[in-house]
Amino acid sequence: MLEEDKEAIRRMKADFEAIAELTESEFKLNTGFARRMNHYSAVYTAATRTTNMRSFSDAFCYYVDELLYTDFQEMLTRYLLKYRDLQDSSQMRLFVKILKLWNHYKVLMKWNMRAFAYLSRFYIVNCSKPSLQQVALNIFLEQILKKNVHVISRVTQDLLCLERNGESVNRDQIRGAIELMSSVSVEKKDEIYTEQFLRPYMALTKSHYEGLVTEWSNSFAPSELLRQIEQAHNEEKARCMCYFSPDDRKIIMTHVEEVLLESPATVEKLLKSDDGFVAALRGRDEALLEKYYNLLSCRTKCLAYLSNLMRDEIIAEGKERLLQHDSQKKEMDFRSCVGDMLQLQDDFMQLLARCFNSNAIMMKSMREGLEKVFGGSVHASRGPQRSVPFSELLAYYVDAVLQGNEGSTVEENLEKAVAALAYVTDRDTFLAHSRELLAQRILFPRKKMDEATERSLIQRISQRCGVSSTSYLEGMLHDVDIAEGFGVTEKLEAVGKAPSFAFSVLVLKKGIWPPRIQGECFVPPRVIQEKLSAFQKIYLEGTTGRVLTWSYSNSSGDVSAVFKKGAKILSMTGIQCWVVLAFNELNELSPNDMMSLFGMSLEDAKPVLLPLLKCSILRGESDATTIQPQAKFFINEDFSSKWKKVRVPMPTCRRDGLLHGEEIAKKIEEDRRPAIDACLVRIMKSRRVLSHSSLVEECHQKLSQLFSADQKLIKQRIEELIRKEYIERDHKNPSVYQYTA
Repeated sequence: MLEEDKEAIRRMKADFEAIAELTESEFKLNTGFARRMNHYSAVYTAATRTTNMRSFSDAFCYYVDELLYTDFQEMLTRYLLKYRDLQDSSQMRLFVKILKLWNHYKVLMKWNMRAFAYLSRFYIVNCSKPSLQQVALNIFLEQILKKNVHVISRVTQDLLCLERNGESVNRDQIRGAIELMSSVSVEKKDEIYTEQFLRPYMALTKSHYEGLVTEWSNSFAPSELLRQIEQAHNEEKARCMCYFSPDDRKIIMTHVEEVLLESPATVEKLLKSDDGFVAALRGRDEALLEKYYNLLSCRTKCLAYLSNLMRDEIIAEGKERLLQHDSQKKEMDFRSCVGDMLQLQDDFMQLLARCFNSNAIMMKSMREGLEKVFGGSVHASRGPQRSVPFSELLAYYVDAVLQGNEGSTVEENLEKAVAALAYVTDRDTFLAHSRELLAQRILFPRKKMDEATERSLIQRISQRCGVSSTSYLEGMLHDVDIAEGFGVTEKLEAVGKAPSFAFSVLVLKKGIWPPRIQGECFVPPRVIQEKLSAFQKIYLEGTTGRVLTWSYSNSSGDVSAVFKKGAKILSMTGIQCWVVLAFNELNELSPNDMMSLFGMSLEDAKPVLLPLLKCSILRGESDATTIQPQAKFFINEDFSSKWKKVRVPMPTCRRDGLLHGEEIAKKIEEDRRPAIDACLVRIMKSRRVLSHSSLVEECHQKLSQLFSADQKLIKQRIEELIRKEYIERDHKNPSVYQYTA
């Protein structure tokens, strides 16, 4: 280094000592741009000037830089040596002095770092030296902080506790002290900041809140306790935001939340007591529920508590509602029952969106609760005593909506019903009854069927249960479309067989319609038989292998009847029409006459006669409650009704679908076996080799769109497939299957 450069550095050091003695106001007035540039130029010139004579060390080009690096340390050290024995009788006054010194030191440190900035570009980088800032901070650590850290830590903790207790404190002092303790190097941070301040402060904080929680839980009701905890949590969070780094903030808040939210007293009062979260759920108090969620969801354990409580509440409320509709003594009101359950679903879906931010864990618990509830059943009062599953009731509810007079609410009610399918595990039961009821709506409509609404419903069901699940329903509507486009009346007129009455035929494809619709060997009246024979000839013309059989009991018609008190239109089943038309030629009719005229048995005749007697269109010779083969029946010429069109009740076997529930349930159970077999074969065909547990799990998952397959049944079907040699066990590992078909 040249002599003139050494002299320039000496002048710079002297000027720095003069600057260090300036007060804050004087510093701003006497440290202009020219003075800053003089210091920077002195360092820059000394570091970059070259001479013809170099020492051995100077040959490496960093000898001068090393000297300047040492000068930087020396200047700051000499300044702090004046305050090496800093002390005071009061810890608070000593704390204030240290912070004042630290604030002034930061200004000098920044000044000197700018002056020696050239070293940061090459020397520090290439020689892997600590940065100028790190060197400056270490100097303050060694000269001042280490000796006084216990005072700074204790006073800072005291100030934080005073602020927590509501007293006014100097926030800048707290912020400055925490900045001072946390600004040391990474190697020293654990020793100075974490051990001396952060851990004792967290222990103090934890102890403070433990006492508060105990006091609050003994004094306040759950809602007030929640408010107090929320207020304390928010205040502590704001305090951390004000003073601590993001990492420290997270550590402190974790400890605070653990005490405030997970302590036994809090859990007992807010979550386990009947007047806590459960009461808010039951009362649908959205504001309070939102507070519960916002506060407790930040802890995984508390969120699990909330989700489990919501699931249990859904199950409890669902069971209560189903129990209210248990119809051991009264007739079941399935519309009210399903409506209540759909309202339960709607309530909790709204709570999930409005109060629980659609949280995935809460959503999963809601699903579990609704699946449990919708897997329940109620007792039917009519017919054989049995439990009617909710999925069956849901199908009847949809049917009632479609045939009701709700008007603009039809789409809304159907949307809610289809949404419930997401939580119904035995969807095949719903589909089987929907098939039966669609057939009922087509064959015996209470009002004109809205095909657009029917197709819209089928599309929604298809989206929920899979495309293949609605093939039967779509096929039935397809048959209706074909029948409407066939033009039976025009074709009969073309062959000279024009009917004297309105006449239509619906051809049902076997396998698509419900199995209960079977061909019958009854003999219809001649006027009807002629038209049926003519239609059969036209329909089968030019085809081979096609067979038509007639299901008379699934027909319907309107008969114009004239009574003493006026003309009426009687809407009834086809066979009931035959009976009424027979009185055009007969004055009286007995079951024996019906058996001979129409080729039916007594058991077939009874359900036909009973509704006609019940609505007083026919009258009996006696008041006997049972129908005997020789009993005589007459047209009731005094029949009257305020309605022009009288709808005769359907035979019980057609009207009350709940009576057929057991038969349908048996059919569903039978259909599940081949469905499981087919699923197992498809899986094994694609995988070739698969373990037992994986096969059972995958089969259960694939079938879950339609029903929840019982694992025992899956195992039975696996054994059956082994017996049929579709699959076999691996010889080395019996728990592994191989596809062999």
